[in-house]
Amino acid sequence: MTHSRHLPIPPLCFLACLFASWGADRLRPWHPGLPRVLRLAMALVIALPAGVIALWTLAGFVRARTTLDPKGQPSVLMVRGPFRISRNPLYLVLAASLAWIGLVRDSVWGLLTVPVLVVILDLIVIPGEEARLVARFGDSYRAYRHRVRRWL
Repeated sequence: MTHSRHLPIPPLCFLACLFASWGADRLRPWHPGLPRVLRLAMALVIALPAGVIALWTLAGFVRARTTLDPKGQPSVLMVRGPFRISRNPLYLVLAASLAWIGLVRDSVWGLLTVPVLVVILDLIVIPGEEARLVARFGDSYRAYRHRVRRWL
């Protein structure tokens, strides 16, 4: 089992993908040239629900008085609010944020970082977190994991 202290920090993974896309754009710009109004409309369709999910999730953490730190020790198993439909709503928000930023910037590189971030979170970060949650909450977490999908 990977110890959580060795796992990448999800917001830093997000920033690494964001900076990688900016760097790639500087080295080799790749802009499909979609009309600005279309790109902004699509970005808004992604950004608004992501913002709602982020606020809803953060409010749940505050109400439950548990840690937001993905490497911290949770005091409560979060199963209400957005956690009823996704075990990782804040990671959905990070992926959605890369998508809307890529759209606003008209950057194919920005959009290509979305699956990169999802793979990093899905294969490296989340399994370690889930192992910690099983150790902390046991059968309660196993039942929740069986009931609710990892992403959507």
